[in-house]
Amino acid sequence: MIVNIAFEGCCHGELDEIYQSLQQLSVPISLLIIGGDFQQRGHLTLFVRAVRNWRDLNCMAIPAKYYRLGDFHDYYSGKKKAPITTIFIGGNHEASNYLWELYYGGWVAPNIYYIGAGNILNFDGVRIGGLSGIWKEGDYYKGHFERVPYTEGTKRSIYHVRQYDVLKLYQVSERVDIMVSHDWPAGVEQYGQLNELLAKKKYFKSDIDNNALGSPPAMSLLRRLRPRHWLSAHLHVKYAAIVKHQPRNQRNSAVTHHASQMTEYFPQIPKAGNADEITIDLDDLPTTADAAVANNYTNEDEIAIETYNGQDANKIPAPNSQKVVVDSVDDDIKVDEGNLASAAPIPDYQVDTPISFDEDTISGRATSACLKSVVGDAAAGQTENTTDARGFSATRFLALDKCLPRRNFLQIIQVRTQEQNGAHKLCYDPEWLAIAKAMESYMSLDVQQPELFATTTERETLAREIRDAREWVQSNIVELGKLEVPNNFHPTAPCSHRDDSSRNTAKLQPTQYNNEQTQVFCDLLGMPNRIRREPGQ
Repeated sequence: MIVNIAFEGCCHGELDEIYQSLQQLSVPISLLIIGGDFQQRGHLTLFVRAVRNWRDLNCMAIPAKYYRLGDFHDYYSGKKKAPITTIFIGGNHEASNYLWELYYGGWVAPNIYYIGAGNILNFDGVRIGGLSGIWKEGDYYKGHFERVPYTEGTKRSIYHVRQYDVLKLYQVSERVDIMVSHDWPAGVEQYGQLNELLAKKKYFKSDIDNNALGSPPAMSLLRRLRPRHWLSAHLHVKYAAIVKHQPRNQRNSAVTHHASQMTEYFPQIPKAGNADEITIDLDDLPTTADAAVANNYTNEDEIAIETYNGQDANKIPAPNSQKVVVDSVDDDIKVDEGNLASAAPIPDYQVDTPISFDEDTISGRATSACLKSVVGDAAAGQTENTTDARGFSATRFLALDKCLPRRNFLQIIQVRTQEQNGAHKLCYDPEWLAIAKAMESYMSLDVQQPELFATTTERETLAREIRDAREWVQSNIVELGKLEVPNNFHPTAPCSHRDDSSRNTAKLQPTQYNNEQTQVFCDLLGMPNRIRREPGQ
């Protein structure tokens, strides 16, 4: 079966237009994935969609002069319902107090599902992963300590990616079809048409030269998981790339496991003429032919559309003439190796200090932590050389623009699955449930996050815990038919309207609400609900 999935970059508050555009297509869309930022910037006003009431606005990292309630409350209250099942990850313009209620994932409105801080879900046989937030080095190793009322600092730190959530995703050993992050994996721009990107976004060059563009942990996950697709938003430009992966038995086998033994792995783009720089092997470096494949790989079934943005309710504007194919329905990417061999390679990456690196590194800062996946190694007695089947030989990266007329912000992905008749149901993933159950006790709710899995003994313990949890999930959830995500949305906070008089008394932040969906999820896995806030806390 072929599943048609729409991907939208930064939503920026245009839910109505996106849904109306998708409904006018001749191709049936089963699922919409949004890459974060449920808000829209007007000329003078910020229209926020992912807020329920005026007080939620005070939990966002935006200037108060831009506050204006959008129409998310229509979806939240049930006045409107998303016509297509929608899942989204968190970006850096969200009502973080609401999303924290649903740390493990949950419905923010009928038929609109927040994927959580990190997650793997199944939809009609398509395995979809997500990592919410953006990269910020100073907060990466902290715990999830932020609570309302937020300070100006914690309004921002709460949406910064945490190492703990990355390490959970790092334990995934089964194939992932689609992975979504808000910011780009660091260095992915090197695998596409970089010159064309810089022609559109000249100010990216400084960040690229200084290794400041994108998320190092996201790139580490891309190398580890090897998904069929990696989708991102955040930078407001359409960009495609293909990252090829070497067979695991051909890569550098050196692994350094302890943070104190690591230096920052993510390399600088080489500077010509520096004889003191040290070359390292980063598996298969991109070539100019790789970039050409990423830009020109065509499929006549590919769909690129824009919303009509209210200009004509009966007509969608013509698609952008520059097509970038995200997916054919083949099981893997077909690359003409003859063309690749004749192309001049991009020069090797360089770094200023020697390091021990392989794709099992979780990056973050000068003293980086790393973790080898213990599910297939210590738990099952397998080695890296025997696990090639879990990933794809190449990952197709796509970033899209924000939702504006004549911008490339929406595209259709076609994925073949083994399902015969899709029920269009969102389901939990058994492997992810086991990981979530096994790793719950390691999450810190304080500023300090204890160092995670630095020793062989700790990694072996985690492997055993995940294995035991997988058996528990099989017996208590899978075999009992409990994998379908329950349709259990209920409003937790009052709903405001644009002309609501509560705006005049909304200068304070709201209290932290307890979401019953989170309690139901924790009960399903038989684990404590540490997201719940008790009276007096």
